[in-house]
Amino acid sequence: MRYVKRVILALALSLMPLNGCAKDVSDGLCLTVPDYSPADQATVADELTTLGAQSKTGTFMADYGRLRNEARALCASH
Repeated sequence: MRYVKRVILALALSLMPLNGCAKDVSDGLCLTVPDYSPADQATVADELTTLGAQSKTGTFMADYGRLRNEARALCASH
């Protein structure tokens, strides 16, 4: 019985990386990406400039921007 459990576990673990290759995305997974007004964008840009280019907030915002672009691209394809 232990052998069967190990085989099932090994099979499950070996197939997990293939999950990332899935092509179909349910429409339910598409998130609503909010639009920000030009005034809000300018305010945030000024605040980030004040913090400096090396601030953690700037790094987080860049990551957030990348994720927004990926979400838009993914959902636009459906």
